[in-house]
Amino acid sequence: MSRYGISMQTARRLQKWTLEVSGASKFLKDLPKLPSTKKIKPGLYVSYEIDKNDLDDGIDWPTPAAATIYAVINNEPEFIGEIRAYQFETYWLFNNENDLVDTAENWWALINEKYQELIKSEEIKK
Repeated sequence: MSRYGISMQTARRLQKWTLEVSGASKFLKDLPKLPSTKKIKPGLYVSYEIDKNDLDDGIDWPTPAAATIYAVINNEPEFIGEIRAYQFETYWLFNNENDLVDTAENWWALINEKYQELIKSEEIKK
C-alpha cells in the first residue's frame, strides 16, 4: 500500500460518512441491491461494493465509490450514477454523463430522469 492507500475498513467508514453527509441515503434506502444473479428484474438498483483497486491511488488519497446506481431494463445493468468520496473532506455526485451534481435531490432527479429515458427508448425499440 502506498502512502495514500486506505484499508477496506476505512473505505467502509468513508462510505457511511459519504451517504450520511451527502443526504443520498434517504433516496437509496429503499432501492434493492444489485443482485449477482443472471436474471434481474427491470428497475433501479444500488451497489455498495467497494472496488479494491480504488483503495490506493498512488499519488493522492483514493476516491472510492460509496454507491453506484444501475438501471436494469433488459436484464443488463447500465451505470447511471454514483457517489465518490475523498478523505472525509468532500464527495461527488455523478450522473451517467459524468456531470457533477450539486445536491442529492438534484442528483436523484437526474437518476430518475435517465431511468425514464431508458424505459421510453426500450419501448420504442419494441
